[in-house]
Amino acid sequence: MARLTRSFAVGLAIASALTAASAAGGEVRVSITVLTPEKKTVPAAGAVVWVVDPAAAKQAAAAAKPKIASKGKRFEPHVAAVPVGGTVEFPNLDGIYHNVFSLSEKARFDLGLYRNGASRTMSFESPGVVRIYCNIHPQMAALLVVIDGAIWAQAGADGTAVLANVPPGKATVHAWDEKGGDFTATVDVSASAPTPLAIALDGSSWRESGHKNKYGKDYPPPDDDGNRY
Repeated sequence: MARLTRSFAVGLAIASALTAASAAGGEVRVSITVLTPEKKTVPAAGAVVWVVDPAAAKQAAAAAKPKIASKGKRFEPHVAAVPVGGTVEFPNLDGIYHNVFSLSEKARFDLGLYRNGASRTMSFESPGVVRIYCNIHPQMAALLVVIDGAIWAQAGADGTAVLANVPPGKATVHAWDEKGGDFTATVDVSASAPTPLAIALDGSSWRESGHKNKYGKDYPPPDDDGNRY
């Protein structure tokens, strides 16, 4: 009887461990490459991947605190992500004035002109890509991916992104890259081992394009007031 009791206890411990692993979810390791306009296949560094789950996005929005800073007359980072309903902070870290605006269909806004040390925020309620600019410096451009999910990651320099704690079973994984565009795949997530997903995007037709200022007009030529602007 003692041996049976010990066997039952061991079995119960194993079952509990499996239940805990299942509750914790699995890991999806996404490897993303993109074909460039020069016909070279390279890692899609900075690409955003996420598990589509609109119901969970709102819950995740409160915990997400992304920032896109004005620094060195550039936006840092160039690509960022936030769940639907999330708020992004836009601090000015330069010793000059900056503006932050977008004419994107998903989110049209203008945070106005503000100086070093100041920061303004904007909330995003619709999923999609929001293109963000400065009305003073045409070289400043950022891309914000507003995602309909609570689990997301960005690819590193090697094009790898890891989605953690994905519920076991069928999951819809979405990816977006500046050059390669959108990609969607369905994977079977395991709680016991990482689930691999390889994505090859075609960015061969991508071309960098200019943009208008917030008034829909060309940017004026730069003036001599470099210290202020």
